[in-house]
Amino acid sequence: MKIFIAVVSVIVVIIAVAIVYLAMPKDVAKVNNGRVTADEFKFYYYQNLAYFLPLSGQIADQEALINYVKQLSLTQAVETEYLLQEAQKNGFTVDNSEINEQWKTTEDNIVKSAKENNVSVNEFCKKVFGIGLNKFKTIFKDGYIAQKYREQIINGITADEADLKAYYEENKELFDYASVRHILIKCEREAEESVADEKRKKAQEILERVNNGEDFAELAKEFSEDDGSKDTGGIYQVRQNGQFVPEFEDWAFSHNPGDTGIVRSDYGFHVMKLDDIYNTYESQVESIALEYKTNKYQTAMNEALTNGEYNVEIKEGYDEF
Repeated sequence: MKIFIAVVSVIVVIIAVAIVYLAMPKDVAKVNNGRVTADEFKFYYYQNLAYFLPLSGQIADQEALINYVKQLSLTQAVETEYLLQEAQKNGFTVDNSEINEQWKTTEDNIVKSAKENNVSVNEFCKKVFGIGLNKFKTIFKDGYIAQKYREQIINGITADEADLKAYYEENKELFDYASVRHILIKCEREAEESVADEKRKKAQEILERVNNGEDFAELAKEFSEDDGSKDTGGIYQVRQNGQFVPEFEDWAFSHNPGDTGIVRSDYGFHVMKLDDIYNTYESQVESIALEYKTNKYQTAMNEALTNGEYNVEIKEGYDEF
């Protein structure tokens, strides 16, 4: 059971390009003279679908979600091709031994997972990545080079403290969060008073055990009825953005680290403990700097892909496979 009550908001810059038909049927796009293949698109699509699928039950417009995943996947595939071309143009390379080492670890995990699922390695890859092992290997290696070049660009972007502080103040909702643990005892709002009293009593007994020093994670595993957190210590990172029920958010941001208590919501009684709260510039300076630099990189990349420096062509029906 998840206690999210709102659609997870995601923002991705959509590349504005004309839709044209490309000659090669196995390509979904071209970036200058470079190809973005259907296999590359499928790889990103399968990864994104696996990420967003658990959230699909919270999103009313399923078709919009699928379309978003397709657009996101296309954007990522185009970005990878752009980065590979930029890396080559600027003489950036990654040592083959490093790439092969990363691939060996990935391949070993694939072989292990395929064996555990009693399927061939190729079947496993097609199920998880949408493509066979050999094609995945090529995409993996290209993606690794692109990722390393992207990291170099971002790390090379400079930012003074004044800019970072201003960025934080303008985007506090992206950064401020509370690390909260909870144990849920389910109880409907409409439950009879006797039932609610029984559930409240159970929550109170658990709270007393928490306050007496028992391990919260073990108690969560034993008693919590929130399947989304009971096996991970009952922990959530809570932001003031409406993703959690109001009672949960309000409690998290009105207490101090170490505080415990009980909260009643539409889901029932929550035995709460605040581990820590991060709501100052100083407590998050590293993540603020990374987000600031990443945003600068994203802006520069989108300009390169839309102002004519890079000619991007998308095949009509690219997502039909």
